Amino acid sequence: MRLAWNRLSWLVPSLLVVACGPSQEPMKSPEAPAEVGTSTRSVLYPPPAPASGNIVDSTAFLGPVGLNDSVQTRFTANPQYLSFNFKVAAGAQVRLEVTHLGSSMYLDTGLFIYGPKDASGSYGTTVRAQDDDAGYGELSKVNSLTLAQGGEYLAVVSTGTGAGKQFRLYLGCLNGACAPEDLFTACDLDVATRIEVCDESVVETQHLTPAQALPQCTDAQDAHAAWVEQCQRPSGQKAWCADGEAAFTSRMWPVCKDFYQRYYGAGPLPLTALEDNDAINEARTAGHTRCKAGDNFCDEFLWTFNVPSIADTQPTQLDWVVEGAFAALPELSSNRRVQFQRLADLTYADFASRIAYAFPELGTVLPAELGDGTEVPVVAHLYDNPVVAPGAHDFHNLYLVYFPRSHRTAVFWLIQHEL
Repeated sequence: MRLAWNRLSWLVPSLLVVACGPSQEPMKSPEAPAEVGTSTRSVLYPPPAPASGNIVDSTAFLGPVGLNDSVQTRFTANPQYLSFNFKVAAGAQVRLEVTHLGSSMYLDTGLFIYGPKDASGSYGTTVRAQDDDAGYGELSKVNSLTLAQGGEYLAVVSTGTGAGKQFRLYLGCLNGACAPEDLFTACDLDVATRIEVCDESVVETQHLTPAQALPQCTDAQDAHAAWVEQCQRPSGQKAWCADGEAAFTSRMWPVCKDFYQRYYGAGPLPLTALEDNDAINEARTAGHTRCKAGDNFCDEFLWTFNVPSIADTQPTQLDWVVEGAFAALPELSSNRRVQFQRLADLTYADFASRIAYAFPELGTVLPAELGDGTEVPVVAHLYDNPVVAPGAHDFHNLYLVYFPRSHRTAVFWLIQHEL
């Protein structure tokens, strides 16, 4: 393939089953009103609350379970608590079940849901829903659970007597609004690979350039075929399949096309404007008020964009992000009075310190609202200082803050007036 996949790194997840958690006596189900999908029959084996306050520390954590997908493993000890994480959007309605298919006969399980995960990485110890025997036989099922808050949750499957027996945990979406928004900000790697293989084939058979071949691999039929390939199969569906084909076609597929447009030289990287963000707007307004106080010493403009990327690969080049921003903003590309020159890139700390005199809130809020909380953004810096009156200049600093895992960028144009 032309895209150097061998230079891109991604992890192949594997499940490692280990015994975990202190031995304890089974507990009767609480007499309080049950959560949605909760059964109060028989006994449950809840994981003991750890001193850390993070319930995952009392379990053997085995990785993610995807929306409309399942995981299968086996218990190795009595009692045992095996946990799996899953991500959903706000308002998701889900179903979790230890299924008859794929589970050993005469297995007795408990099922517990915790979360969402907070900024410190803790799922807490509050049970969102639980069940003992609502499934087949003595298997567990939470038939319908609405999660008002989006984020990452933890499902724990427990047993008191099932050592050596296997089970299958299924996670389903019931309302077509489960997939987190950030699943659509980058092109899925398997979808991107499909486009790449198609483009190579057209290039070889029709003797076209990759840019000329691209339209033949990214039309509506190709989008539908990519959806069917990933989403209409009995297992291994991607989490974004939960929101349906229309969401994939309108949200992810254009990102895939836009990335390859730049990669194959058919044009600059098309950046897509993000919806207004209240926290960012408030931070900008606070700085704007400072700029206009007294001598009106500064002005500013701010835009936020999604950056077309391929998930689980190396970040998009910062040069492409800069090029895409100028293509997307006539305010930059068509401005004849300001001729920006690219300076050395900045760290995010450098950027935040340079705007802190008027916009300290903005430096704080951008990583929280555009990033994933842990990634390290990179910052391109451009500058010009045109003369605006005899002996007076305006100082134009243009900052492009790129979040390489969240695939978003903020373009902040700060103009300081010489007094």
